[in-house]
Amino acid sequence: MRARTRRLRLVALSAVLLIGATALTLYALSNQVDAFLMPADVVEKGGALPGERARIGGLVKMGSLQQLPEGGITFVAEDTIGELTVKYDGFIPDLFREGQGIVANGTFTEAYTFEASELLAKHDETYMPKEVEDALKEQGVYRGDEGV
Repeated sequence: MRARTRRLRLVALSAVLLIGATALTLYALSNQVDAFLMPADVVEKGGALPGERARIGGLVKMGSLQQLPEGGITFVAEDTIGELTVKYDGFIPDLFREGQGIVANGTFTEAYTFEASELLAKHDETYMPKEVEDALKEQGVYRGDEGV
Protein backbone atom coordinates (compact mmCIF):
# COMPACT_ATOMS: atom_id res chain seq x y z
CA MET A 1 0.00 0.00 0.00
CA ARG A 2 1.41 3.34 -0.97
CA ALA A 3 1.84 6.16 1.55
CA ARG A 4 -0.44 8.38 -0.49
CA THR A 5 -3.32 5.83 -0.29
CA ARG A 6 -2.79 5.40 3.46
CA ARG A 7 -2.96 9.17 4.01
CA LEU A 8 -6.13 9.43 1.94
CA ARG A 9 -7.81 6.68 3.97
CA LEU A 10 -6.73 8.34 7.23
CA VAL A 11 -8.11 11.71 6.10
CA ALA A 12 -11.40 10.09 4.99
CA LEU A 13 -11.76 8.20 8.30
CA SER A 14 -11.02 11.38 10.26
CA ALA A 15 -13.64 13.31 8.28
CA VAL A 16 -16.27 10.62 8.90
CA LEU A 17 -15.51 10.59 12.64
CA LEU A 18 -15.63 14.40 12.84
CA ILE A 19 -18.95 14.56 10.99
CA GLY A 20 -20.38 11.83 13.24
CA ALA A 21 -19.26 13.59 16.43
CA THR A 22 -20.72 16.89 15.21
CA ALA A 23 -24.04 15.26 14.32
CA LEU A 24 -24.30 13.56 17.73
CA THR A 25 -23.52 16.83 19.53
CA LEU A 26 -26.12 18.79 17.55
CA TYR A 27 -28.72 16.08 18.15
CA ALA A 28 -28.07 16.12 21.91
CA LEU A 29 -28.28 19.92 22.07
CA SER A 30 -31.46 20.16 20.00
CA ASN A 31 -33.54 19.04 23.00
CA GLN A 32 -32.11 21.85 25.13
CA VAL A 33 -32.87 24.79 22.82
CA ASP A 34 -36.10 26.74 23.29
CA ALA A 35 -37.34 29.45 20.94
CA PHE A 36 -38.11 32.84 22.51
CA LEU A 37 -41.62 33.97 21.58
CA MET A 38 -43.70 37.03 22.33
CA PRO A 39 -47.51 36.72 22.28
CA ALA A 40 -47.49 38.59 18.94
CA ASP A 41 -45.26 35.88 17.44
CA VAL A 42 -47.71 33.15 18.47
CA VAL A 43 -50.71 35.10 17.14
CA GLU A 44 -48.95 35.77 13.81
CA LYS A 45 -48.30 32.09 13.22
CA GLY A 46 -51.86 31.13 14.19
CA GLY A 47 -51.11 29.55 17.55
CA ALA A 48 -48.59 27.04 18.79
CA LEU A 49 -48.63 23.27 18.57
CA PRO A 50 -49.48 21.42 21.80
CA GLY A 51 -46.28 20.10 23.34
CA GLU A 52 -44.09 22.76 21.68
CA ARG A 53 -41.34 23.91 24.08
CA ALA A 54 -40.63 27.62 24.24
CA ARG A 55 -39.56 30.57 26.32
CA ILE A 56 -42.21 33.29 26.29
CA GLY A 57 -42.04 36.88 27.38
CA GLY A 58 -44.41 39.77 27.80
CA LEU A 59 -46.17 41.84 30.41
CA VAL A 60 -48.51 40.37 33.01
CA LYS A 61 -51.92 41.77 32.07
CA MET A 62 -53.54 43.90 34.75
CA GLY A 63 -56.44 42.08 36.42
CA SER A 64 -55.53 38.67 34.99
CA LEU A 65 -53.61 37.13 37.92
CA GLN A 66 -55.63 34.39 39.68
CA GLN A 67 -54.74 31.96 42.46
CA LEU A 68 -55.94 28.45 41.60
CA PRO A 69 -57.74 26.47 44.35
CA GLU A 70 -55.45 23.45 43.83
CA GLY A 71 -52.37 25.68 44.08
CA GLY A 72 -50.49 27.59 41.48
CA ILE A 73 -51.50 30.62 39.47
CA THR A 74 -52.83 31.56 36.09
CA PHE A 75 -52.31 34.88 34.32
CA VAL A 76 -52.24 36.43 30.87
CA ALA A 77 -48.95 37.44 29.24
CA GLU A 78 -49.56 40.20 26.72
CA ASP A 79 -48.00 42.62 24.31
CA THR A 80 -49.75 45.10 22.03
CA ILE A 81 -50.81 42.43 19.52
CA GLY A 82 -51.51 39.21 21.38
CA GLU A 83 -52.23 37.44 24.64
CA LEU A 84 -51.28 34.04 26.01
CA THR A 85 -52.82 32.34 29.03
CA VAL A 86 -50.07 31.04 31.32
CA LYS A 87 -50.51 28.41 34.04
CA TYR A 88 -47.78 27.96 36.63
CA ASP A 89 -47.41 25.82 39.73
CA GLY A 90 -44.16 26.47 41.53
CA PHE A 91 -42.08 29.10 43.28
CA ILE A 92 -43.38 32.58 42.48
CA PRO A 93 -40.66 35.26 42.56
CA ASP A 94 -41.28 38.03 45.13
CA LEU A 95 -41.30 40.75 42.48
CA PHE A 96 -43.80 38.96 40.22
CA ARG A 97 -46.96 41.06 39.88
CA GLU A 98 -49.38 42.49 37.35
CA GLY A 99 -47.89 45.00 34.91
CA GLN A 100 -44.37 43.54 35.23
CA GLY A 101 -42.31 42.04 32.42
CA ILE A 102 -41.87 38.27 32.69
CA VAL A 103 -40.11 35.41 30.96
CA ALA A 104 -41.42 31.87 31.39
CA ASN A 105 -40.03 28.52 30.24
CA GLY A 106 -42.39 25.64 29.49
CA THR A 107 -44.63 24.04 26.88
CA PHE A 108 -47.83 24.92 25.08
CA THR A 109 -50.85 22.81 26.07
CA GLU A 110 -53.14 24.44 23.49
CA ALA A 111 -52.65 26.99 20.72
CA TYR A 112 -52.73 29.98 23.10
CA THR A 113 -52.28 28.30 26.50
CA PHE A 114 -48.82 27.91 27.99
CA GLU A 115 -47.86 25.77 30.97
CA ALA A 116 -44.77 27.27 32.57
CA SER A 117 -42.24 25.16 34.40
CA GLU A 118 -40.19 28.20 35.46
CA LEU A 119 -40.81 31.93 35.89
CA LEU A 120 -37.78 34.16 35.56
CA ALA A 121 -37.27 37.41 37.44
CA LYS A 122 -34.33 39.45 38.65
CA HIS A 123 -33.84 41.00 42.07
CA ASP A 124 -33.95 44.58 40.77
CA GLU A 125 -37.50 45.98 40.80
CA THR A 126 -36.87 47.94 37.57
CA TYR A 127 -35.81 44.80 35.71
CA MET A 128 -37.31 43.91 32.35
CA PRO A 129 -35.86 40.91 30.48
CA LYS A 130 -33.76 42.02 27.51
CA GLU A 131 -35.78 39.92 25.05
CA VAL A 132 -39.03 41.47 26.27
CA GLU A 133 -37.59 45.00 26.19
CA ASP A 134 -36.29 44.53 22.64
CA ALA A 135 -39.60 43.12 21.40
CA LEU A 136 -41.59 45.98 23.00
CA LYS A 137 -39.20 48.55 21.50
CA GLU A 138 -39.66 46.89 18.09
CA GLN A 139 -43.44 47.24 18.46
CA GLY A 140 -43.05 50.88 19.52
CA VAL A 141 -44.67 50.50 22.94
CA TYR A 142 -41.69 50.37 25.27
CA ARG A 143 -42.37 52.67 28.22
CA GLY A 144 -38.82 52.83 29.58
CA ASP A 145 -38.09 53.01 33.29
CA GLU A 146 -41.28 54.92 34.13
CA GLY A 147 -43.46 52.07 32.79
CA VAL A 148 -42.06 49.35 35.00
